[in-house]
Order: sequence, then C-alpha cells, then structure tokens
Amino acid sequence: MNDEITNIPKIRFKGYTEDWEQRKFKEFSKKTGKKNTKDLDFPAYSVSNKAGLISQTEQFDGSRLDDLEKTNYKFVEPNEFAYNPARINVGSIAFNNLGMTVIVSSLYVVVKMSEDLDNEFILQFIKSPTFIKEVKRNTEGSVREYLFYENFANIKFPFTRNKEEQKKIGTFFKQLDDTIALHQRELDLLRKIKQTYLQKMFPKTGEDRPEIRFAGFTEPWEQRKFKEFSKKTGKKNTKDLDFPAYSVSNKAGLISQTEQFDGSRLDDLEKTNYKFVEPNEFAYNPARINVGSIAFNNLGMTVIVSSLYVVVKMSEDLDNEFILQFIKSPTFIKEVKRNTEGSVREYLFYENFANIKFPFTRNKEEQKKIGTFFKQLDDTIALHQRNLNVLKEMKKSLLQQMFV
Repeated sequence: MNDEITNIPKIRFKGYTEDWEQRKFKEFSKKTGKKNTKDLDFPAYSVSNKAGLISQTEQFDGSRLDDLEKTNYKFVEPNEFAYNPARINVGSIAFNNLGMTVIVSSLYVVVKMSEDLDNEFILQFIKSPTFIKEVKRNTEGSVREYLFYENFANIKFPFTRNKEEQKKIGTFFKQLDDTIALHQRELDLLRKIKQTYLQKMFPKTGEDRPEIRFAGFTEPWEQRKFKEFSKKTGKKNTKDLDFPAYSVSNKAGLISQTEQFDGSRLDDLEKTNYKFVEPNEFAYNPARINVGSIAFNNLGMTVIVSSLYVVVKMSEDLDNEFILQFIKSPTFIKEVKRNTEGSVREYLFYENFANIKFPFTRNKEEQKKIGTFFKQLDDTIALHQRNLNVLKEMKKSLLQQMFV
C-alpha cells in the first residue's frame, strides 16, 4: 500500500504541479544478476563511489584478479544497477550505462528498475542525503552495515508520476555531475603538472642543474643542509599572552584552532607552553612530517602553536617561498624518511630536520622566480579547488530541495 503522504519539492521546473508521493523500491524494482555459470569471457567490473562501474583491470592494476575463475560472478546488463551490500553506507550504487553487459563479484546485488522510473532520476536520488538516511534506517549489522536486496526494496523514495519531470531532474543533475567531473579533471591535471615541475625545476640527486630553468641562469646548484641556513626558534608563551592559537594543516598550512576544531574547549586552555611563530617563520608537528605538513607564517602577525611543534627561521640567503616549495616536493619526503626516527611512528625533530639535504642555488633571484612560479600555480590550484567545492555544495543543496 502506498504511503498517504503527498507533497512537492521546494525547487521545481516550470509546468509541473502534481503532488509527489513517498513510495518504496519494491514497487518498482526486481532483483536480477544471473550467475556466469559457463565462465563466459565478459569484462569484470567493480563499483567505485567516485567512478561508478570501473574495470577490475583498471582498479586493481591488472592483478591476479584477471586470472580468477568467474563462474560465480553476476551479469549486469545495460540499464541495470549494481552495488556491494557491505559498502552501501557510502552510496556506492552504480548504473550500467556502458552499453554492454559486464560481470561483477558474486557478493554484489544487481537490480533492474521498472519503466515507470527514469534511471538517471533514481541514480541522482541515490546520491542524495535522504537516500543515505534511508540506508541507515534499513541496514543490518551492528559492526558493519549491510543492505541486502530485501532491505533495499524497503527504502522509501520521493516519486512523481510524471516521467518527463523525472527526466528533467535526472538530466539536470547529470549535466551538473559532468561539470563537476570536468573541474575535478582540471584540478587533477594541475596537481600533476605541479608534481612534474617540482621534479624538473629542482636538480635530481647527483646532478647540479635542474632539467627546466628560467632563462639567464646558468650557475651550478649545490647540495646543502638546512643546519647551514636555519635556526630553531619558538619561544614559549610563558606569560600566557592572548595571541591567536594556530595548528598546521597539510592542505591549508597555518589554520586557526578555533576554525579547525570548530570553537571547541581548546579556546579555553591555558597556553603558557605554546610557542610563538613570528612572521616569516616555519612551523611543523614532528609527528606529522611524513605527510609534508610544514607551514610558513605569511599571516603578517605573530601566532602561537602547540608546545609539541618545531619552529624554525631560515637565513636571508634563502627565499622562503622557494624553500616552502621544495618542502612540497617528492625529494623532500624522501629526505624526511631518511632522517626520521621511530619504528612505529616517524618523528622529525629539529636535529633531524637540520640534517636534511636540499638543492641550493646561490642566486637568490633564481630562488625567487622559482618560488613565485610555484606560488602562482598553488593559487590557481586553490582557486580551482574552491570552485569545485562550490559546485559540490550547490549540488548537495539542490538534491535536498529538488527531491521531497
């Protein structure tokens, strides 16, 4: 029996006025997924939360999965849905829009929807916060949640009888998804470009010149150690002065503790053991250095950080942005591993940091050009990331407003 609840979404395409209904998937779906008992040579796929159906060869980099017998694998025909019932809590349901039959692990659930539903419309509902709430309401298992077909069939979803309205909604979100995917590809490309330049604009081990160089610079580079150009700073805030407390984030650099911890009790802690980080000084947590978390204080003000942190000031022979960019390079991470202590968790204390080798050019103008180049690239990457975040938030908001 259909639920009696009828209503309409907050945002709607013009021309549609009928009430929506709350229905259940069991009215519109059936469990499919026949087994590949004859071990036919169909391409084997898995379901990824980000990519949907993805070839196992691609996902597992051509591993031994290619050679496994697949008689228990299930067929997923075109226009059918597939999901792993153990991973449904992250919304990993994929739609076969590949135009061909594929096979998936025997663990998967395969579902076909009735013709009363537009497949893209349902796929978009599956990506909505409402669907995740329904999943939690219907899953089984205390340690790990499982959504078997019987549970999936009981999930409620907002239904409009007008299939044209369904199609418009599905098409709208599909276009938004394509835009988001395009921005993500551009962002990924920029990050790869940066990694390539980091490898080519700093000399490789054993070499005295980088592969790519700005015109007019010809002098050989040297391998030097930070102990020649740095000193440990970070005086303690013994008088408990009211300076803003910061932490170091791998992505954001120095970040206010109030922002990072959402105004938690950290605001009220006594900070007499916290350390000062003056403008143009570096700070890092020696227990998190393996992810490259070193921040530069370019805030134009003095801040304080946890007593656990190491605070460092570089000599004037080094351009700070140049060094910050080297710290983001794969070469630096290798040097960190070579100098860290501890078998379970790696720690980079100042004494270890001081022994790290880095490529050095005496020409500070060259340093500045390299630092500025990468800073501009970082700013472009950050802009693309912000735009991508805006699109994702916009989609999340629209999903809540275009489905009842």
